[in-house]
This record gives sequence, structure tokens and C-alpha cells, in this order.
Amino acid sequence: MTEILPPLRTTHRFDAAGGRWCFDLWAGTGRPVVLIPAVLFDRTCWWPAAADLRPYATVVAVDLPGHGGSPGRDHYDPGDLVDDLATLIASLQLRRAPVVVGHGPSAALAALFAARYATHAVVAVDPIPTEGLCVDVDTYLRDLQITELPEQYRGLVRTSTDPRLLSGYAAGLRHCRPATTPSGVTAARLAVYSRPPFGPETHPQAADRWRQEIYDVPGRFAALAAGRRFITDLRTLL
Repeated sequence: MTEILPPLRTTHRFDAAGGRWCFDLWAGTGRPVVLIPAVLFDRTCWWPAAADLRPYATVVAVDLPGHGGSPGRDHYDPGDLVDDLATLIASLQLRRAPVVVGHGPSAALAALFAARYATHAVVAVDPIPTEGLCVDVDTYLRDLQITELPEQYRGLVRTSTDPRLLSGYAAGLRHCRPATTPSGVTAARLAVYSRPPFGPETHPQAADRWRQEIYDVPGRFAALAAGRRFITDLRTLL
């Protein structure tokens, strides 16, 4: 009888306190790596990186509420989102502190997770400051420079154009602050930029406590535009 191998990627749904989450899992034996897409993008933009990470880690790519397969909510409080995400990760019983990766404004969610929960490392990919997060959908998407993506990945970068979704996340993220109760674990911090940031006053991840890697590639999707280098940098954190 021919042995049937499990699929590399499986899709799951998890009912957290705040609502249902949809996520993809690349089951492995290594440390969990949690991939959070930018606001208005779903988990498919992480598929290439997740597939490349699978030999070294257990990879979880989530749809934020209101995106992809995760239903929307009345509000998108960052603390509630992070608490839900921690419950989801705990349900997988992986028993190792995760590496949490956030893209664009979702880098703030990854940092908040690291402040609240035991986290091995936190990674910000092309972080966008949340204090003045743009609520105009066209401007926001244009600033992320999707047209600069390598052509083979454009079909995986699916966007929402719902202005209420963007404004809902912006309202919460503008007031995103570190948790008052630290997790007790100092996570490694890596900030990855496609291009040099404008300065510490614009990009908090440019502060000295963050290790910085500048890839010098077009656009603001460093994990896709320089995929091999991104995987190499992530592996150093495992």
C-alpha cells in the first residue's frame, strides 16, 4: 500500500473569546513561528515564507479578524486581538515560546504580543507607524507599493478595500501601548526594511534595541522581495 503523506499546509479555525480565527498550519517539530499579515491583507501573502520555513519550524499564518476566513468584529482592540492570538497558539500545545512576525502596521501587534506573553523573538517587517495610520484605503495600499512585488507573488497578495475595516484597525492601533504586565522574558527584536527607514522618530523599530536589516529591494514586502535572505535571518532567531 502506498503511504499517503499529510499535506504541507492545513487550514484550521479557532474560536477565541473575541471571535473565530482562520489560520494555516505547516506542522513541524521546530519552534513555532507566527506570521501576522498587514491590515487589509490575508494570510496568503505569507505562504512562500511559510513553505520555506517548514523544515526548521512549525509555522502558523493567521487571518486577522475581518480578513480572509476570519469574520469581522464590531471593534479591533489590539489587546483583545493579542489575547486571542495567545490563546490560539496555546491551543496548539507546541510548548515553546514563539517567534512572532508582524508586517506593516501589524508589527505593533507582534510587539504587543511580546510585551504580554512569553516570546522568543519578535520581528517587524517593513513596519508602519501606527500613531498616524492612514485611513484612506487607496493611499494606504499605494504606500505599501504592491506594484513593486515580484510578479510571481502578486496573485498571493490579496487585499481588502473596505474603508471601515482599515479605520477600525487604525482606531485601535493608534492607541497601542506596551502591556503593563511584562511577560518576564526579553525577546530578541529584529526589524527588516525593504529600504532604509526615515528615522527613529518615524519608525520606533529603528531604535537601538532592535537589530536592523535593510534589504535594499523595491516595495514594502521584504519577506517576498528578498525571500531567501528573510528566511536566513529568521533562522538565526530559532
